[in-house]
Amino acid sequence: MTWDYDEKGKPMSFAHDHFTMSYHQSRDYGIDYRDFEKVDCLPKGVSLVAIAGVWGDYQNIRCLFMDAAGNGYMRNIGKRNNGYVIRELGVDAKELWVGEKVLVPAGTAEKVIGKA
Repeated sequence: MTWDYDEKGKPMSFAHDHFTMSYHQSRDYGIDYRDFEKVDCLPKGVSLVAIAGVWGDYQNIRCLFMDAAGNGYMRNIGKRNNGYVIRELGVDAKELWVGEKVLVPAGTAEKVIGKA
């Protein structure tokens, strides 16, 4: 699966406007998280675009991201006391929006979101 980027490297519009969705909704939009590489941590120093958060059962959400080269990453987030926090970004997955750029800085503990 690849996503088109414009000449400035910004993602083109998406067919969906909400980040979190059910498996059936993701299938209807043509998003198949099985095509994404499963990672325990998002790659450091790589600008990513938030694609979707596909609900698993009521305890987890599969967060899908893609880099400019078309590589997809699936980060499975389980619910904790403080929500569905993506540790390396320091943000609750339910707060992400479609097309949001995120970055895990290389070699630092700083968490950056929306700065990619």
